[in-house]
Amino acid sequence: MLHKEELTSRLVKLLPNDNQITVDLALKTWYMNLRKTGGLRLTEQGYQALKMLDIESWPVSIELSQIDKRGLLSLDQKITFPYYIDTRKKQVIMFSSREAMLATLYNDLKQFLSNYSGL
Repeated sequence: MLHKEELTSRLVKLLPNDNQITVDLALKTWYMNLRKTGGLRLTEQGYQALKMLDIESWPVSIELSQIDKRGLLSLDQKITFPYYIDTRKKQVIMFSSREAMLATLYNDLKQFLSNYSGL
């Protein structure tokens, strides 16, 4: 598994020249958790950057009531690839087919997170 900084560095290198930013700026603007060891929840800007790079993603339907403080913390600690919470569409957009498949099979985000230990 890539660490957040290494993953971000690789992604920044893939950006078109007219959209180039520094790794430090990407770390500050792409992720909700600013700590380098923090989770991989994307901001709107980070989500748009990954979509611009045409990185495949998978939507997972969620009950918004499951995204409370404990749910957010659990996502932050356990999900090993970037993800974006789209509250308008009531889904988590995952950039890992494995994590998205498992979350879909559980069909309950809290139960998935309580049993998931990452890769």
